[in-house]
Amino acid sequence: VAANAAPGESFVRYIADTEHYEDIFDRMSQVKHSLKIASANLKNFTVYLDDDAPIQFCDFLLILLRRGVKIQIVCMQPFSFYRWVKDNLPELLNERGLEIRQNDHVHMKVFIFDDECAYIGSANLTGAAMGKRSSRQRNYEAGVLVQNNDIFDAAVRHFNKVWEADETIESDTYSFWDRL
Repeated sequence: VAANAAPGESFVRYIADTEHYEDIFDRMSQVKHSLKIASANLKNFTVYLDDDAPIQFCDFLLILLRRGVKIQIVCMQPFSFYRWVKDNLPELLNERGLEIRQNDHVHMKVFIFDDECAYIGSANLTGAAMGKRSSRQRNYEAGVLVQNNDIFDAAVRHFNKVWEADETIESDTYSFWDRL
């Protein structure tokens, strides 16, 4: 079934290797309202929007936020990401709509696009997994893209459970960034 099924349609599609950039990142760039990400790793890798010059993932997040997209990211160790942003793009940390939480037990990789479609798989939010790299620099990745079915519903429930877990540290409540 096509990954570009209409809202309301149900599908499951296997995603492998370079399809992570081609399909998953493309879907990320088209979100209208919300993007939820659970990933063990969070890095500032290079992305390409259409035929434009390459930009950093942080700049891509800023574009989404300025379009009004709410972004929730929960990851294991966001510290190097934060340090890069603090030194190079501090306005990202002050932009409304971005919330990053830390949970030392997050190893799952779940991306939820506009609360309509989800990716569940092996790809972290890194250049080797999601970036547009040569075959010698890429990871072998696998996952599924799902919409409007029991798997999608379970992925959303699981993301929300981790997002709200007692051991998840909220960046805006506990001076998360200040202690770095």
